[in-house]
Amino acid sequence: MIVAVVARYEEILATLPRELHEECAKQIARRLSVGSGATQIYHGDGGHFGWCEEARPIDVQLSHLEGLRALFSAPLQVGGHTFDTNIHFGLDRNEGIDPLTRVNSALASANDALSSGRAVEVFEAHRLAEAPWELSLHARIDEGLRNGDIWLAYQPQWDFHGERISGAEALIRWNHPTRGFIPPDQFILQAERAGRIDALTYWVLEEAITAAQAVNALGPRFQMSINLSAQMVGKSDLVGNFREIVTRRGIDPCLLTIEITETSSLVDRAEAVHNLSLLRELGFRLSIDDFGTGEASLAYLADLPSDELKIDRRFVSRLLTSERDRAIVSSTISLAHALGQRVVAEGIEDQATFRLLASLGCDQAQGYYLSKPQPFDVMFLDYQARLDSWSRVV
Repeated sequence: MIVAVVARYEEILATLPRELHEECAKQIARRLSVGSGATQIYHGDGGHFGWCEEARPIDVQLSHLEGLRALFSAPLQVGGHTFDTNIHFGLDRNEGIDPLTRVNSALASANDALSSGRAVEVFEAHRLAEAPWELSLHARIDEGLRNGDIWLAYQPQWDFHGERISGAEALIRWNHPTRGFIPPDQFILQAERAGRIDALTYWVLEEAITAAQAVNALGPRFQMSINLSAQMVGKSDLVGNFREIVTRRGIDPCLLTIEITETSSLVDRAEAVHNLSLLRELGFRLSIDDFGTGEASLAYLADLPSDELKIDRRFVSRLLTSERDRAIVSSTISLAHALGQRVVAEGIEDQATFRLLASLGCDQAQGYYLSKPQPFDVMFLDYQARLDSWSRVV
């Protein structure tokens, strides 16, 4: 069972006279029929088109859908209007399940593919078993926040120039009473799907502010970093909510760094840039996370206002064994400095890599070599002990 969804379909229809709406759908269905060989293409609301095909090996099926997607590289000509089209596919391969469930599974997968920017999303059978969990995620997250199952770990960052711990990244964790440890990538993705990422992010900000205020009360400036989902960057209420929180909590926004991951899922790039610019004007520091792994690293660097780049761990982990990765990291550091950016290297796991990054001019370090993510109390006591030791040496 396959469902295709056309990106920005409602916008396409909005620019057409009503009498051409059916013609637009027919042209899309015709291309899908020609490419798939299906004699019947069913058209639903919101730019969704569905059909059935004979089962094929998954690699053959995915290759086939990539070829079908290529048919839409040529624009649509509807009346006197020309439209570029971008199409995504949801695929259900679970035989023995009732047809309506399979249609809904393929539909949900197509929507996931559209929101994530992927060409194809395959609905796996295990997701049916997970459906009750995902559909009740709203309540489960609220419960986890209330009883402490969801908490923040803090991973310190080392300043090469000041030769001290100068900040930390706040990382969300979930230890569920029956499921055990849930990897952040899993439940954050589920929270985005369930529309709960906003609530989680604002909770993280509140908790991180409490931690930042406690650590900064000890003396030296301490920077606290939090992650911001690409789903939130372009929202109209983002800046107002961040402003309200820092004003109410009485913290200088310059002590907070907002990390934005490189991603193709920024739905509205112009609105995202606008919001990030306003946050920066308020005093927040902005960091481009996982730099070098996204689809448009240099475009992000050119378009997004930022103060910092975080070099992804996959480059850092190969610094000692790969001349190419070493050249990439060295060049990235030089480029960032030329643009007035600071550079953080994450994923440092040994002393040799730590020292090499220092010699390359990297500004800050983060990784297991320095410390694993820790509960706040552990991180705070360790930082306090370091300050006391430094004071005695001075």
